[in-house]
Amino acid sequence: MENFKILFPAGYNITNVTDDNIDVNVILSNGFVYFATFFTILNIKNLMNKDLYFWSTDMVVVKNLEKETIKKIVLKIIDEELLEVSFSKIGTIKEIYSENESFEEITASIR
Repeated sequence: MENFKILFPAGYNITNVTDDNIDVNVILSNGFVYFATFFTILNIKNLMNKDLYFWSTDMVVVKNLEKETIKKIVLKIIDEELLEVSFSKIGTIKEIYSENESFEEITASIR
């Protein structure tokens, strides 16, 4: 299993874990950073009620946005070797966070 950390670029401000979406960065120990947005089914339904269509790149549809659920999903995606197809590689730790920061120095949003 790949060593990884999960960060929420905009913070974790979820008020309804069954009706919301959140941006997720997955940082691997090799220094690469991946991005996706997790949407709940109810959130997609409510977004569809506002317009004729809805789309999003790097979308992962989930049952809820509890931190433990997010952690389990990321672990499963990595174990099934689906990270490259379900997330976008957005760069390296040095490019996204800081030239002086390493994997060990990054504080994960989920432990």
